Amino acid sequence: MSTCDEATIRLLGPVALVQEGEPIPIQGQRQRRFLASLALRAGQVVSKEAIIEDSWDGEPPLTVTGQLQTSAWMVRKALTQAGLARDVLRSHDRGYELRAPEVSVDLFVFRDAVRAARELYQRGRHRDAAERLDAVLALWRGPALADVTSGRLRLKAESLEEERTAAVELRARADLGLGRYTEAINRLSGLVDHDPFREDLYVKLMMAYYAEGRQADAIQVFHQAKKILREQIGINPGVPLTKAMQAVLRQDEHYLRVGCGKA
Repeated sequence: MSTCDEATIRLLGPVALVQEGEPIPIQGQRQRRFLASLALRAGQVVSKEAIIEDSWDGEPPLTVTGQLQTSAWMVRKALTQAGLARDVLRSHDRGYELRAPEVSVDLFVFRDAVRAARELYQRGRHRDAAERLDAVLALWRGPALADVTSGRLRLKAESLEEERTAAVELRARADLGLGRYTEAINRLSGLVDHDPFREDLYVKLMMAYYAEGRQADAIQVFHQAKKILREQIGINPGVPLTKAMQAVLRQDEHYLRVGCGKA
């Protein structure tokens, strides 16, 4: 079987099949949905019912059986063109199985690398964690499953985007640990814009501003969060955000240093 360098199934962006950097055509939306449904569960037998749900959102055509068989044939042909063994896509009585190694699917490469980076971060190896995260975040070439239109697969794509956000957040925490406050501020600001109701992101952003010597900006972040939370979802800042504000006001270096991962 080919290695990851020779054939890669990409889900972190448009669904694609690549061999040594060269794209292998996957003809048609139906085939991309079929491949995505299997690649998300590589190494598992995926039932025909699950594939149908992913591909037609529970409303299959009368010709669904034939269309599944056609999709399997076309995807198998593309996988073979990419240098993978013909039996990498196996048919079973109850479904199909993509027997590609996890290293050949960018999603699983991403997850393994993030797990490793998290372990490095927890051991205080912030620089190594940052380098690992930089490399793996580069796998993303746009929103997950970007060119797949199935509603069910779009929901799965949203879940994958949450994994990406968590990796970016960990990258920002590594920046804080390394004293790269400007970089942390940029990353955290982007995360806050993406998810303005997460108070823990405001806390980290306040601490990054304070660590860079920008106390006024840290205070402004609190008031921004307070305004958004009150006006848009009708709640007041919670205890962690309030404590962060108090720490900034009294210049509690220990509290803020721990928050930045430097204690």
